[in-house]
Amino acid sequence: YYGKKKPTRSLAFQAHHLDCQPQIDQLERHMRLAGYAPSTRQAYARALRDIQDHFHVEAQYLTAEEITAFLDHRREQVSGSCLNAIACGLRYYFECVLGEAEVVERVPIPRKPQQLGELLNSNELRRLFEAAPSYKYRLVLALLFGMGLRAGEVGKIRLSDFDSQHRTLTIREAKGGKHRVLPYSEGIRRLLIDYYREERPDDFLFYSSTRTSDDGRLSVRGVQYIVRQVLERSGLDKKVSPHTLRHCFAIQYLNFGGNLIRLKQLLGHSHLSTT
Repeated sequence: YYGKKKPTRSLAFQAHHLDCQPQIDQLERHMRLAGYAPSTRQAYARALRDIQDHFHVEAQYLTAEEITAFLDHRREQVSGSCLNAIACGLRYYFECVLGEAEVVERVPIPRKPQQLGELLNSNELRRLFEAAPSYKYRLVLALLFGMGLRAGEVGKIRLSDFDSQHRTLTIREAKGGKHRVLPYSEGIRRLLIDYYREERPDDFLFYSSTRTSDDGRLSVRGVQYIVRQVLERSGLDKKVSPHTLRHCFAIQYLNFGGNLIRLKQLLGHSHLSTT
């Protein structure tokens, strides 16, 4: 579509009040059936709404030049991760929903920056865990570092996801809508028992103290807050995020002789190159 014209937009079409909801509904319907997570659907829908509002034109009339110009415009306003999500959302709409891959095939996808933070050695990890003020905080850290979970996966865990007989945890509706079954250690089992006796959760494993989410469960920001609070209490002068602990899990797994293919499965990656 570089050098090619999309269907002509009449002046009457451009002048009328833009209703982009049909395109949003079409995108969300497609993504629900494809099994995408609600957060991804919301991000892609926001991107589609924003570009239509920006050019005041319905998405099917957009050209590759306009999409590229919009991404360049947004580059100065949002983070690299957000820009990547916008580009991926627009690419998904044209390729998968409209079946017009040629519109976006030459539109660049901004690289998503890797923000792993700083890796922690064994002494630093011990200091971090010792700084956890409660069983709840310690268990959150244990699931991130001991099992390599994503922050969003921690908040979604339900009590029914645990199989105490086989000592496994089922991660449901993870990234890409996939499920995976993970073993957990004796240390995490004991911590789960201590935490349950203290908190008595009834459905989700973790609830937010502020109950800001619709169902009251711990949000991604809640997990990030816990890690940030424990880091401050530990006195460690390092940048540490939930993803840092997930990365530490992967490094330790490989250092102790773990298999890369198995690590890919444990982390829930679709491709080995991601691992």
